[in-house]
Order: sequence, then C-alpha cells, then structure tokens
Amino acid sequence: MTRMMRSLWLLAATSAKVSPWQSLACLGEPVGRVLQLLQPLYLAWFVTGIAEHELGLVLSAAVAFVGSVGVSLALGIIGMDARGRQQERVGTFFAARIGRITGAIPTLDHLESPRYLDELQVMRENEGALGLALNQLLNAVSNLIFVVGTIALAITADWRLLLVALAGAPAVVATRWAVAWRASAETKSAEPGRLASHLLGLGLSAAPGAELRVFDLQGTIRGRLRAATSLWRAPLVDVARRQAVLDIAGNVLFFGVAIAVSAWMVRDAIGGTVLLPDLVLSLMLIGRLQATSSIVQNSIHALADMIRTANRYLWLLDYHQQQARAHSGTAMPPAALTKGIRLDHLTYSYPDAARPALDDVCLDLPAGAIIALVGENGAGKSTLVKLLTGLYRPTAGAVLLDGVDLADHDLTAWRTRVSGAFQDHARFELPAGDAIGAGDLAHISDGDRIHHALRAAAAEDVLAALPDGLDTHLGSQWQNGVDLSGGQWQRLAIARGMMRSEPLLLILDEPTAALDPATEHNLFQRYSAAAHDARRQGGITLLITHRFSTVAAADLVVVLDHGRILEQGTHKELIAADGQYANLNKLQAHGYR
Repeated sequence: MTRMMRSLWLLAATSAKVSPWQSLACLGEPVGRVLQLLQPLYLAWFVTGIAEHELGLVLSAAVAFVGSVGVSLALGIIGMDARGRQQERVGTFFAARIGRITGAIPTLDHLESPRYLDELQVMRENEGALGLALNQLLNAVSNLIFVVGTIALAITADWRLLLVALAGAPAVVATRWAVAWRASAETKSAEPGRLASHLLGLGLSAAPGAELRVFDLQGTIRGRLRAATSLWRAPLVDVARRQAVLDIAGNVLFFGVAIAVSAWMVRDAIGGTVLLPDLVLSLMLIGRLQATSSIVQNSIHALADMIRTANRYLWLLDYHQQQARAHSGTAMPPAALTKGIRLDHLTYSYPDAARPALDDVCLDLPAGAIIALVGENGAGKSTLVKLLTGLYRPTAGAVLLDGVDLADHDLTAWRTRVSGAFQDHARFELPAGDAIGAGDLAHISDGDRIHHALRAAAAEDVLAALPDGLDTHLGSQWQNGVDLSGGQWQRLAIARGMMRSEPLLLILDEPTAALDPATEHNLFQRYSAAAHDARRQGGITLLITHRFSTVAAADLVVVLDHGRILEQGTHKELIAADGQYANLNKLQAHGYR
C-alpha cells in the first residue's frame, strides 16, 4: 500500500509541477461529469410535466437539461484540451528523466544485468502510461463521481435497481485477477521483447546488413524475429483471451438480472404500483448501471498499469540512488601518483556467473610504469579495465590509488585523470573535430590540441582523406557524411584517447586490433613517447594486447589466465622462465613465419 501511495503521489505531484495551471484546467471534465449525472432526473421531470400538463415543469426541465448539456460539454472540451497538452508535457518530462537517471548511474553493471534490462524494456513499452498519469487519475475521479452518483440516483428511483448494481460487482471483483495476469505477462514478455528489438535492429543497420546478405541470413533472421515477436506478444494475447471470458461471464450475469428486474418493474407499472416517470428513470439508469461496471473495470486496469509503470520508474530511481550511495566517495585524485595503483585481493563476479571473472588478484602497478597485460580471451583483461576506471565495483578487495581506495574517490574526478583507447570504441558520427575533441571536453574546439592528438595516434592520413578536414561529418547516413574503414574509425578513437595530456592512467585496450602491422609499429613508437611523457606525473600506461611483439618494451608484463595472475615479470624474464607467456610468444611468432 505504501508503494502504491508513493506511486500515486509521484504521478500527481509531477503533473502539478510540470504545469500547475494546466493541471487545474484538467479538472473541468470531472465537474462536467457531475452535471451529467443530473440529466436523467431532468428527463424524468420533463415526462412528469407532460403527463400532468404542467408547462412550467416542462420548460424548467428542458432549460435545465439543455443548460447542463452545454455547460458539461464546454467544461469537457476545456478539460480534454488541457489533458492532451498535459499528457504530452508529463510524458516528455518522464522520458527525459528516465534518460537522465539511466545516464547518470556511475557504473555499467546495470547495462549487463538481464533483470535491469527487462525492467527497462517494460518501462519503455509502457512509458506512455506515465504521460497519461494525470489523465488516468482525473478519469478515476470522474468515474468515481459518475459511479457513486448513478448508484445513489438508482436507489432513490427504485430499490430493485440495487440488485442490478450488485449484479455488476462480480465482474469488478474479477478485475484483480486480470490485473495480476497482466503484470505477470509483462514480466514474461520483457526478454523476448528485447530479443525482437535486437533482431529488428540487425535488419535495419548497415554493418550487420552486409553479413545478412553475404551469408543469406535474411530468411533465418526473419524467422527468429517472427518467433521472438510471437513470444513477446503471446503472454499479452493470453491475458486478452482470459479477460474476454471474464467479460462474457460478467455480462451474462448482469443482463440476466437486469432483464428480470426490468420485467418486474414493467409488470408493476402496468398494475399501477409504479409511476410512469419512475419507470422511465429506472430503465435509463439500468443502462448507466451497466456502464458503471465497465467504467470501474477500465479504471482499475488503467490505474494498475499506471502504478506498475510508476513502480518501475521508482525502482529505477531507487537503483540510481543506491548506486550513488555506493559510489559516494569525495576524495580527489592526486595531482601525481607517487606509489602507483595496487590491486588488493581484487575479485569481481558477474551476476549469476559460475566463477569469478577476476579472482583474488594482487598486483602493483608502479607509478610511471608501462604495464603490458596479456592473456587469452576470457582471461579477465577487460573486466580489470572496468574496475580500474570505476565502471564496475569490486565484489571483494579494492583498487588503491597511492594507498587510498578508489571507492573513496569522486569517480567523476578520477575519470578526468584517465584516458584511453578501446577495442570496442564508440563511433561518434559527428564532425571529425568533435569526434576527436570529445576526449577532452575542455579542449573540444582546440584545433592545435586535436592535431597533436592525431599525430600521437598516427592518424594524420585519416584527416588528410576527409574532404572538409575536421569539419567533415562522419557517417554515411548523414547528408554529405563520410564513412570510414574499421581501421580509420579505430585510429580516430585512439586520437580521442590522446586528447588528455598527462593522464594518471592511460589505458590502451587492444587499440591496434584493426590496424596493419606497419601502422601498428609506427603507433607504438608514438605510444612509447606518450607513456614517457606521462611518467612525469607518475602516470601509468596499461597496454592490453594479443600481439606479443608490442610488449617487449614494457616495464612489467602480467599474464592473466581465467581471472588469476599466472605470471609476471619483464619480457626477457618471462621468456627465460619458459612458461605460458613464452609458449604463447612462440606460437604467435611461428604464425608470422
């Protein structure tokens, strides 16, 4: 109940905050509903006036009826217009808030959590319910007025109409089952819904589109998309079928009772025990009583949908606040590293993983050192990078910066002292200058800094190939945009990583995977120069690569295997040890012969 009240308060308060006057204008419709309630009474007066030849009563009833219709119509138009405008504003507000909250979470764990992604999927599918929040709340108020007024008017007209009203109660009670079915269906449909979106994206994107055509996968992907879509919608279709059965059963019961009561009242009217005006009013109210049952059911469904979506929004908000509390450090990173970075019994496990990705790792990264991290796929290299950058929070152990736990630092401040180039880099389809300058927002328009970064990344020839230089818009899907090869995109990503001068931690995660050997050799010569520049600040360069020829100049080589440190030492020491590093080095050297 507390959660439900919190959801209702959130929706009502947000709507009023977004536009107070618009929210007030929305109340016109409920007021108009009150006037509509009296219209059957005016018609009964009209019939009575005609039957008793009272012209004054006939005129009064006609004026009251026409006036109530006009005023309620005017108020309804004002209210509906205000609600439409408010719906758009509130929907936009919540959509923006969801985007900001998601983007403000300091780590990436949530983006790899199936539960989080399922919740986000359902919330996106139903975020329109948040925009409709005030609309649904006002509908609930209007409907409550309508239902209570109709039942009260019915009882005063003839007590037997209470039996008709009670005949609609089972259908209303059964709504709780439908609400539970709907909630369960949303949960079941979330994962296949995400899969359907992914498969659809494959067919609409250029990069995967090439493989779909070369390998003749269009039919296969269409089949899988069809199956995923079926699984996505099947739970909701099943709910609709069950709801239809409940509706039919409820209507059979209601109309059976209504017909019996109507026949009873007609017999009494013929016998003279029920007056004609009372019969007319009663028969009109039977139709309204049927509408009250449907209205209550629809209101319950709408409010339940709205509250479930609001609960998911609150869950996201709570998750964000929980993560903010877990990363509430305020310590500033040192101006220069003196000791370096220590991994102190560092462990990290992915959710539901059978074993840790990193398991009790102890390692010193000395200040000013060039560290090469090698290992086969799945060894834990990329996980370690995310822990060093604070994108993951350790399951156990700590990352210590000059002896101070990274968890005690302001992560945003720490990340301003980190730079890097990554194998899975972003492709910013922006003007080339912005795509490179984004590596240091304070200098995003600094042409000299950008050209220096391009030289450090051995990417001057990429710039030379762009028709408008730094002003060239990247990406072929834009007007006059220019697409790049995989290697060119990677070299611009490397240049972006070179924008920050003298970072405390420079991470080069498989930065040359898409480059040819000559470019790679040239680039590592420049990396070496950048790394030596970083030594002045005690900066650490962490090089992650599969190519052993590039790590010989590193001060320390660390070999990871299944999340543990297998070997560490200089290149010469590890070759002399004739362990896994030496074996992998021989295998790779043999492949180049």
